[in-house]
Amino acid sequence: MNSTDELYDKIKILARSLGIVDIGIADAKLWNTDPLVSSRIKTTGRPESILPTAKSVIVIGIPIQRAIIETAPSISYANAYKNINTMLDQITERISLELNILGYDSIYIPRDGYHGIEGLKDSPSAFFSHRHAAYLAGLGTFGMNNVILTEKYGPRIRFSSVITTAELPYDSPMTKELCIKCKKCTKVCPVSAVSDQMYPSKITKKELCIDFAAELAKKGISPCGACIRVCPVGLDRDSPIPTDEAKELIQSYVK
Repeated sequence: MNSTDELYDKIKILARSLGIVDIGIADAKLWNTDPLVSSRIKTTGRPESILPTAKSVIVIGIPIQRAIIETAPSISYANAYKNINTMLDQITERISLELNILGYDSIYIPRDGYHGIEGLKDSPSAFFSHRHAAYLAGLGTFGMNNVILTEKYGPRIRFSSVITTAELPYDSPMTKELCIKCKKCTKVCPVSAVSDQMYPSKITKKELCIDFAAELAKKGISPCGACIRVCPVGLDRDSPIPTDEAKELIQSYVK
Protein backbone atom coordinates (compact mmCIF):
# COMPACT_ATOMS: atom_id res chain seq x y z
CA MET A 1 0.00 0.00 0.00
CA ASN A 2 1.48 3.38 -1.00
CA SER A 3 1.24 6.64 0.92
CA THR A 4 -1.69 7.99 -1.11
CA ASP A 5 -3.72 4.84 -0.41
CA GLU A 6 -2.87 5.04 3.29
CA LEU A 7 -3.96 8.66 3.44
CA TYR A 8 -7.21 7.86 1.66
CA ASP A 9 -7.85 5.03 4.12
CA LYS A 10 -7.41 7.49 6.99
CA ILE A 11 -9.91 9.85 5.40
CA LYS A 12 -12.42 7.05 4.78
CA ILE A 13 -12.10 5.82 8.37
CA LEU A 14 -12.65 9.35 9.65
CA ALA A 15 -15.62 9.84 7.33
CA ARG A 16 -17.14 6.53 8.40
CA SER A 17 -16.76 7.45 12.08
CA LEU A 18 -18.79 10.57 11.30
CA GLY A 19 -21.53 8.60 9.57
CA ILE A 20 -20.38 8.87 5.94
CA VAL A 21 -20.18 5.85 3.65
CA ASP A 22 -20.60 7.57 0.28
CA ILE A 23 -17.28 9.15 -0.66
CA GLY A 24 -15.33 9.71 -3.87
CA ILE A 25 -12.22 11.54 -5.06
CA ALA A 26 -11.95 13.74 -8.16
CA ASP A 27 -8.75 14.92 -9.80
CA ALA A 28 -8.74 18.72 -9.51
CA LYS A 29 -7.49 18.98 -13.10
CA LEU A 30 -10.65 17.33 -14.48
CA TRP A 31 -12.55 20.62 -14.16
CA ASN A 32 -10.37 21.87 -17.01
CA THR A 33 -10.52 18.79 -19.23
CA ASP A 34 -13.88 17.05 -18.79
CA PRO A 35 -16.11 18.32 -21.63
CA LEU A 36 -19.36 18.38 -19.64
CA VAL A 37 -17.91 20.19 -16.63
CA SER A 38 -15.53 22.55 -18.40
CA SER A 39 -18.39 23.73 -20.63
CA ARG A 40 -20.63 24.51 -17.65
CA ILE A 41 -18.35 25.65 -14.82
CA LYS A 42 -16.58 28.98 -15.08
CA THR A 43 -12.88 29.14 -14.28
CA THR A 44 -13.60 31.00 -11.04
CA GLY A 45 -15.70 28.07 -9.79
CA ARG A 46 -13.01 25.43 -10.30
CA PRO A 47 -10.82 23.93 -7.54
CA GLU A 48 -7.57 25.52 -8.72
CA SER A 49 -9.16 28.99 -8.53
CA ILE A 50 -10.27 28.41 -4.93
CA LEU A 51 -7.09 26.62 -3.80
CA PRO A 52 -4.41 27.23 -6.48
CA THR A 53 -2.28 24.24 -5.45
CA ALA A 54 -5.26 21.84 -5.35
CA LYS A 55 -4.68 18.26 -6.44
CA SER A 56 -7.80 16.44 -5.22
CA VAL A 57 -11.44 17.08 -4.36
CA ILE A 58 -13.01 14.82 -1.75
CA VAL A 59 -16.78 14.51 -2.20
CA ILE A 60 -19.05 13.06 0.48
CA GLY A 61 -22.76 12.37 0.36
CA ILE A 62 -25.58 11.97 2.86
CA PRO A 63 -28.78 10.32 1.60
CA ILE A 64 -32.25 11.63 2.27
CA GLN A 65 -34.37 8.86 3.77
CA ARG A 66 -37.05 7.88 1.31
CA ALA A 67 -39.75 7.77 3.98
CA ILE A 68 -39.07 11.49 4.50
CA ILE A 69 -38.77 12.57 0.87
CA GLU A 70 -42.09 10.83 0.14
CA THR A 71 -43.82 13.53 2.20
CA ALA A 72 -42.24 16.45 0.31
CA PRO A 73 -42.96 19.28 0.35
CA SER A 74 -43.44 19.08 4.10
CA ILE A 75 -42.06 20.27 7.41
CA SER A 76 -40.45 16.83 7.75
CA TYR A 77 -38.51 17.17 4.50
CA ALA A 78 -37.66 20.82 5.17
CA ASN A 79 -36.07 19.89 8.50
CA ALA A 80 -34.21 16.89 7.06
CA TYR A 81 -32.86 19.08 4.26
CA LYS A 82 -31.60 21.68 6.72
CA ASN A 83 -30.09 19.09 9.06
CA ILE A 84 -28.30 17.26 6.25
CA ASN A 85 -26.80 20.53 5.03
CA THR A 86 -25.53 21.25 8.54
CA MET A 87 -24.07 17.75 8.88
CA LEU A 88 -22.30 18.04 5.53
CA ASP A 89 -20.72 21.33 6.57
CA GLN A 90 -19.58 19.94 9.90
CA ILE A 91 -18.15 16.74 8.43
CA THR A 92 -16.33 18.38 5.53
CA GLU A 93 -14.86 20.93 7.95
CA ARG A 94 -13.67 18.06 10.17
CA ILE A 95 -12.06 16.28 7.19
CA SER A 96 -10.43 19.53 6.08
CA LEU A 97 -9.02 20.16 9.56
CA GLU A 98 -7.63 16.61 9.72
CA LEU A 99 -5.87 17.11 6.39
CA ASN A 100 -4.45 20.39 7.69
CA ILE A 101 -3.13 18.56 10.76
CA LEU A 102 -1.48 16.01 8.46
CA GLY A 103 0.29 18.81 6.60
CA TYR A 104 -1.96 19.37 3.57
CA ASP A 105 -3.62 22.63 2.64
CA SER A 106 -7.36 22.01 2.49
CA ILE A 107 -10.58 23.96 2.41
CA TYR A 108 -14.13 22.73 2.80
CA ILE A 109 -16.80 24.28 0.62
CA PRO A 110 -20.05 25.20 2.40
CA ARG A 111 -22.91 22.98 1.29
CA ASP A 112 -24.91 25.97 0.00
CA GLY A 113 -22.65 28.81 -1.10
CA TYR A 114 -25.32 31.49 -1.08
CA HIS A 115 -27.52 33.33 1.41
CA GLY A 116 -30.86 31.56 1.29
CA ILE A 117 -33.56 31.90 -1.34
CA GLU A 118 -33.18 35.66 -1.62
CA GLY A 119 -29.50 35.17 -2.37
CA LEU A 120 -30.38 32.68 -5.09
CA LYS A 121 -32.69 35.20 -6.72
CA ASP A 122 -29.75 37.57 -7.12
CA SER A 123 -27.30 34.86 -8.21
CA PRO A 124 -28.96 31.52 -9.10
CA SER A 125 -25.75 29.48 -8.91
CA ALA A 126 -23.48 28.73 -5.94
CA PHE A 127 -19.79 29.63 -6.25
CA PHE A 128 -18.86 25.92 -6.32
CA SER A 129 -20.95 23.08 -7.75
CA HIS A 130 -21.00 19.99 -5.53
CA ARG A 131 -23.05 18.08 -8.09
CA HIS A 132 -20.37 18.50 -10.75
CA ALA A 133 -17.77 17.48 -8.18
CA ALA A 134 -19.82 14.36 -7.40
CA TYR A 135 -20.00 13.56 -11.11
CA LEU A 136 -16.23 13.88 -11.53
CA ALA A 137 -15.69 11.76 -8.40
CA GLY A 138 -17.63 8.91 -10.01
CA LEU A 139 -20.56 9.02 -7.61
CA GLY A 140 -23.27 9.35 -10.24
CA THR A 141 -24.50 10.85 -13.50
CA PHE A 142 -26.88 13.67 -14.33
CA GLY A 143 -30.63 13.27 -14.72
CA MET A 144 -33.14 15.40 -16.59
CA ASN A 145 -33.75 17.46 -13.45
CA ASN A 146 -30.06 18.48 -13.55
CA VAL A 147 -29.18 16.70 -10.29
CA ILE A 148 -26.89 13.73 -9.76
CA LEU A 149 -28.45 10.27 -9.86
CA THR A 150 -26.75 7.49 -7.91
CA GLU A 151 -27.25 3.75 -8.09
CA LYS A 152 -28.19 3.45 -4.42
CA TYR A 153 -30.35 6.53 -3.86
CA GLY A 154 -31.22 7.93 -7.26
CA PRO A 155 -31.22 11.72 -6.74
CA ARG A 156 -32.08 11.43 -3.03
CA ILE A 157 -28.64 12.32 -1.73
CA ARG A 158 -26.86 15.61 -1.04
CA PHE A 159 -23.16 16.20 -1.56
CA SER A 160 -20.42 18.45 -0.25
CA SER A 161 -16.73 18.83 -1.03
CA VAL A 162 -13.24 19.35 0.36
CA ILE A 163 -10.53 20.76 -1.90
CA THR A 164 -7.02 19.74 -0.89
CA THR A 165 -3.38 19.68 -1.94
CA ALA A 166 -3.22 16.03 -0.89
CA GLU A 167 -2.76 13.69 -3.82
CA LEU A 168 -5.28 10.89 -3.40
CA PRO A 169 -6.30 7.89 -5.56
CA TYR A 170 -8.72 9.43 -8.05
CA ASP A 171 -12.04 7.97 -9.10
CA SER A 172 -13.27 8.38 -12.68
CA PRO A 173 -16.61 9.77 -13.85
CA MET A 174 -19.25 7.07 -14.16
CA THR A 175 -19.82 5.94 -17.73
CA LYS A 176 -23.05 4.06 -17.00
CA GLU A 177 -26.11 6.17 -17.79
CA LEU A 178 -28.50 6.05 -14.83
CA CYS A 179 -31.32 8.27 -16.08
CA ILE A 180 -33.96 6.15 -17.84
CA LYS A 181 -35.62 9.22 -19.41
CA CYS A 182 -39.04 8.39 -17.98
CA LYS A 183 -39.72 12.15 -17.68
CA LYS A 184 -41.51 11.72 -14.35
CA CYS A 185 -39.50 14.64 -12.95
CA THR A 186 -40.64 16.80 -15.87
CA LYS A 187 -44.29 15.89 -15.43
CA VAL A 188 -44.42 16.29 -11.64
CA CYS A 189 -42.76 19.72 -11.45
CA PRO A 190 -45.48 22.11 -10.18
CA VAL A 191 -44.04 25.07 -12.11
CA SER A 192 -42.80 23.30 -15.27
CA ALA A 193 -39.21 24.18 -14.48
CA VAL A 194 -37.71 20.81 -15.46
CA SER A 195 -36.86 20.32 -19.13
CA ASP A 196 -37.85 17.16 -21.00
CA GLN A 197 -34.37 16.96 -22.50
CA MET A 198 -31.15 15.72 -20.96
CA TYR A 199 -28.66 17.93 -19.13
CA PRO A 200 -26.57 19.79 -20.24
CA SER A 201 -28.30 20.38 -23.60
CA LYS A 202 -31.22 21.80 -21.60
CA ILE A 203 -31.16 23.07 -18.03
CA THR A 204 -33.78 23.56 -15.35
CA LYS A 205 -35.45 26.96 -15.33
CA LYS A 206 -33.96 28.00 -12.03
CA GLU A 207 -35.94 31.21 -11.70
CA LEU A 208 -39.22 29.25 -11.67
CA CYS A 209 -37.86 26.76 -9.15
CA ILE A 210 -36.55 29.54 -6.90
CA ASP A 211 -39.82 31.50 -6.98
CA PHE A 212 -41.77 28.38 -6.00
CA ALA A 213 -39.28 27.63 -3.22
CA ALA A 214 -39.84 31.16 -1.92
CA GLU A 215 -43.59 30.53 -1.76
CA LEU A 216 -43.03 27.26 0.10
CA ALA A 217 -40.61 29.00 2.48
CA LYS A 218 -43.43 31.28 3.62
CA LYS A 219 -45.19 28.10 4.79
CA GLY A 220 -42.04 26.63 6.34
CA ILE A 221 -41.90 23.71 3.89
CA SER A 222 -39.20 24.69 1.40
CA PRO A 223 -37.67 23.12 -0.69
CA CYS A 224 -40.12 21.37 -3.01
CA GLY A 225 -38.42 18.00 -3.59
CA ALA A 226 -41.04 16.73 -6.06
CA CYS A 227 -38.62 15.85 -8.86
CA ILE A 228 -36.34 13.78 -6.63
CA ARG A 229 -39.31 12.18 -4.88
CA VAL A 230 -40.72 10.61 -8.05
CA CYS A 231 -37.45 9.48 -9.66
CA PRO A 232 -37.58 5.67 -10.09
CA VAL A 233 -33.79 5.30 -10.10
CA GLY A 234 -32.14 3.92 -6.96
CA LEU A 235 -32.14 0.82 -4.80
CA ASP A 236 -33.95 2.82 -2.12
CA ARG A 237 -37.15 2.59 -4.17
CA ASP A 238 -37.80 -0.66 -2.30
CA SER A 239 -37.73 1.10 1.08
CA PRO A 240 -41.01 1.32 3.02
CA ILE A 241 -42.84 4.65 2.94
CA PRO A 242 -45.56 6.25 5.10
CA THR A 243 -49.19 5.44 4.44
CA ASP A 244 -51.26 7.98 2.50
CA GLU A 245 -52.99 8.94 5.77
CA ALA A 246 -49.65 9.56 7.48
CA LYS A 247 -48.36 11.60 4.54
CA GLU A 248 -51.51 13.72 4.59
CA LEU A 249 -51.03 14.39 8.29
CA ILE A 250 -47.34 15.27 7.91
CA GLN A 251 -48.09 17.59 4.98
CA SER A 252 -50.72 19.42 7.01
CA TYR A 253 -48.10 21.00 9.27
CA VAL A 254 -47.41 24.37 7.69
CA LYS A 255 -47.06 27.89 9.02
